[in-house]
Amino acid sequence: MENRTEYKELLSVLEAIDIHHEFHDEWKNDIQKLRVFIQIHIGNFLPDDTDTFGTYLTRLRTFKGFTNKELSERTGLTESTISKYLHDSGRTKEYTLALMIAFELQLPQLDAVFSLAELRIDRKTNYNDIINYYLEHSDSKAVEKCNQTLILFGFLPLTAIGTPDYGK
Repeated sequence: MENRTEYKELLSVLEAIDIHHEFHDEWKNDIQKLRVFIQIHIGNFLPDDTDTFGTYLTRLRTFKGFTNKELSERTGLTESTISKYLHDSGRTKEYTLALMIAFELQLPQLDAVFSLAELRIDRKTNYNDIINYYLEHSDSKAVEKCNQTLILFGFLPLTAIGTPDYGK
């Protein structure tokens, strides 16, 4: 097995989404097959009763295979800010949304994350229509594109990435 820790974490994700597959024993030692199987069923990957905001984000990061540096590049947040979020320290609606877009979450997962973060999102506004669009059409540049769209419609960006002030 290439990476025993990653394997254990993937198995815990598999248990968290509560999927039982009859062929699981045939490929349970293949990390790639585990990742693909979980990706197919990621909509079921919701927090369990013991998860906090930070532990759930950590499990998502592990599953997606992102480093803090990669999340920083996708969101425009500093690695230090991302580390704080993963350790249950600090939360803003905008930064949480940027992370959710970077993680390419589905709407049921977004609701679960906002509940864990004790934040509220109202989907009946143009602002949230833009956010929802980028949640549904996420890629490595989604936060940047989302910020540019928010600015175009007169809203403040989630983070600085993709704005004229980014990198200054």
